[in-house]
Amino acid sequence: MAFQQKRRTQTAEYWLDEFAVYKEDIEYLYEWLVEESEPRTVDELSLKTMERRCHREEEALSKRNDRGLIYQPQDKYEVGQQLVFPAFDYAAGQVLAVRVGNNPRYGSFRVIQVQLENENVPREFATEFSLDHPLKRSVALLEDSANLLSPKQLYERYGQNVRERLQDALLHSEDFVHFNGHWFLPGLMPEVTPFHLNIAEAMIDERGQSLATSQLLEEVQLPPGSKTSVRVYALDYALSRDPRFVRAGLPGQPSWYLDNLIPAGVRQKPTRLRPMYKAQGDEWLNRELYDFVMELGDEADELGRMPAAMPGSLDSVQILLTYPHRREGTLPLTTRALSLLSGKLPERFMVTFLDRPNREKITGWVMPTAGYAWGLDEWYHRHGVPIGGLVELHRGDALLTLCIDYDEGKRKAEWVKEAKVFNGRLTFSMQRKAYTGRYDRHLLIDEGRVDQLDGLWTNAGEETRSLFEYLTEIFPELAKLSGQGLVHAKALYSAVNLTRRCGAVPIFAELTRRACFDPVGDGNWVYDESLRNVTYNASEEMSRRPSSRRQDLIVDRVYQYGRQ
Repeated sequence: MAFQQKRRTQTAEYWLDEFAVYKEDIEYLYEWLVEESEPRTVDELSLKTMERRCHREEEALSKRNDRGLIYQPQDKYEVGQQLVFPAFDYAAGQVLAVRVGNNPRYGSFRVIQVQLENENVPREFATEFSLDHPLKRSVALLEDSANLLSPKQLYERYGQNVRERLQDALLHSEDFVHFNGHWFLPGLMPEVTPFHLNIAEAMIDERGQSLATSQLLEEVQLPPGSKTSVRVYALDYALSRDPRFVRAGLPGQPSWYLDNLIPAGVRQKPTRLRPMYKAQGDEWLNRELYDFVMELGDEADELGRMPAAMPGSLDSVQILLTYPHRREGTLPLTTRALSLLSGKLPERFMVTFLDRPNREKITGWVMPTAGYAWGLDEWYHRHGVPIGGLVELHRGDALLTLCIDYDEGKRKAEWVKEAKVFNGRLTFSMQRKAYTGRYDRHLLIDEGRVDQLDGLWTNAGEETRSLFEYLTEIFPELAKLSGQGLVHAKALYSAVNLTRRCGAVPIFAELTRRACFDPVGDGNWVYDESLRNVTYNASEEMSRRPSSRRQDLIVDRVYQYGRQ
C-alpha cells in the first residue's frame, strides 16, 4: 500500500485556519461561469473552489520532484533550493538567502528569503521552527491515499467557512453580481433598458397585483440569444436595483410589486397593533388564566424562546378576533398560524386569501416578523365578523394561498356588552344584538360608535397611568353589568383592547398578583377596592390569596408564563 505526505486540503486546519480567497480563485470562477453561461449559487462556487484547491495540490504533489520540495516550517533549507508553497496556490520559489531568526518568544529558528514565481518582491519564511504551527501539523502526518475525502465530503465538513470567505470576496469584486443567492457575470446578461422596466411597471400597475418574473417576460421582450434562466436573472437583477419595484414573493420564487402601491398598513405596522404592554416572560398566572392565554393566541404574548409549530405542520388554525385587528382589517398571526406556510418566510410578502364559501379571491399581505396579515377589512364587514368572532384559516391548495372562513350560521339575538363613551370615559351597557357565526361570548363586545372609541385610543408610549390603574377603572364598569359584580377575565382583556393594545398575559398577571382581584370560578373575578394597595409577591400568596375577605375563594396554583 502506497503512502505519501498528508495532503493539507484533507485537514481541518487548512480550511478553517489557513484558507483565504486569492486572485487566482476569482479568475477561475469567472472562467467557469463563462463556460456554464448560467447563474450559480455561492455553494456551487465554493465547491468548485475546493475542487480546484484539491486538484492543484494533487498536481503539486505529483510534480514535487520537478518543481521542488513542499515547504515545511520545521525543515532546513539551503540557498538555491526550489520549494513549493501550497498557501500561495502551490507557487514555486527559489531560496535566495538564509539568516538567523530573531524573536526570543520562538526560540532558535532561521529565516529564508524566497523569490516566488510571478512575484517581484521576495518573501521571508521561518525554517527549523521547533514550536507548534498549523502548517507543521497539516503536513507532518501520513495517510492512505485510498481513504482521501472527496471535495464534496470536504465541503460538507468545512464548506461554511469557505462559503463565508468566498462570498465576502465576491461582494468586493466588480466582475460579479448577485441576486437571490445566485452569482453571475454582468457581461453575459442581456441588457435591461429603462424601456423594459417601464413596461414591467405598467403591467403590474394595470393588473394591480404582484407578477412573477416569468409573467413579466411575456411582454418585456429582452434581446434573444440567452437561456431563459439568464433572461429571468437579468430582469430580476434590474428590478431589484430599481426603487419603483419591491419583492413580494417567497425566497427562491420572487414576484414583483410597485412600491407606491403598498398600503400604509403593510408598509409599517399600524399603531393600533403595537402593544402598550406585552408579555416579558416569567409572569405569574393561575392555571385557568394560563389556559385562556393559550386559547386567545394573542401575538403580543409570544416569547421568542417559546416552541412553535414546524412550518407546514398544520392544515388549519382558529383565530379569535380582537378589536384592534377588527378595526384595522388585519389578522393576528402567531407562530402556530404561520406554520400553515412552508419554508423560510421573508419579512413581507403578498398572499391570496380565498373565501372558502364563495371562492372569492382577496389580495393580502403577510408580515411574519410583525405578527399580522393585512387586507381583510372589507371581508370582515361583509360577513359581519364581530369582536370575538372565530375565524378559521386553512392551508391553501396553491402556493401563497390561505383559505379563510367564518361560519355564519343562523342569526341569533342575545344580550351583549356595548361600548360607549361618556364624559371622556369608556363605559358599558347591555344591549340586545343579533349576530351570525361563531364567536367567544366573553370576548363579544359591540363597539358602538368607533369614532368615539378612536377619541379614547391611546398608543404605546402615550399612557401616563399604569396598566393596573387602568384595570381598576375599567373593571367596575364591566362589573356593574353583572348582578354579582363578576367580570370574566377574557371580557376584561377584550375591553382593555378597545382603547389600548395589550396582550392577555400582562392583564392576567395583574389579576394574579393584586389582592384586590379575586377568582370566583369559571373564569370570573371580583374586585375589592379596600385591597387596592395590597400586592402578593410570593407564588404561595398568589395561590392562597390570604388577604381575601371572600369565604368562597377558589385556591388555584400559579405558574410562571413561558416556563411550562
